Amino acid sequence: MITKFNIFKSLFFLISLISPLFGQSANEVLEIALDRSLALNNSYYKFIIESEIESPLLPMTGELFNKGEKYFINTKAIDQIYDGENIFTIVHENQEIIVGNSDISLFSFTPNHIFNFFLEDYLLDINSSSREHIITAKNRNEDNIIYFISIDSSNYSIKKIEMKDLISDKIINTFLTLTYDYNLTVPLSLFKFDIQEYNNYILVQ
Repeated sequence: MITKFNIFKSLFFLISLISPLFGQSANEVLEIALDRSLALNNSYYKFIIESEIESPLLPMTGELFNKGEKYFINTKAIDQIYDGENIFTIVHENQEIIVGNSDISLFSFTPNHIFNFFLEDYLLDINSSSREHIITAKNRNEDNIIYFISIDSSNYSIKKIEMKDLISDKIINTFLTLTYDYNLTVPLSLFKFDIQEYNNYILVQ
């Protein structure tokens, strides 16, 4: 027989599980998401980037493979490899390979880049549900731009990032995850640059 005590006990148990979810700050959610992304053996994002601003690179659909801080980005126009020391940006149209260090990156949308980017210079607010955390990020020195970062509540992966122009009140850039997976079997060679794979490409250092 179900008693009032058992009902209240069950409700209390459910509330105790849900409360930490809604009690996390924006900084805590981003830090957890960063730690989890770096701890995964191999993670995979299939993504699309769209923009209201005209660009020869956008819209862009691609794949991101991540292993700790190392990553491989594969798109139609540009690939990028970070092997833990150097970034190799392969521009297929120009047949150029640009070599730089970890402080210089054409693409800054790996989880490591994104979470550190917002944790360093942004005022953060959060609205959480059982399905997602939506973090509002505003630069301390920029009045016109605001970001909305959607983080999956179950695995702390990036679902979507929107960049909004407050003057026009329009979303001008969107990063959207189409597919996400992790703990995949990925060859280590994916995160290593091999010049032999790029015949007739010019190396720029």
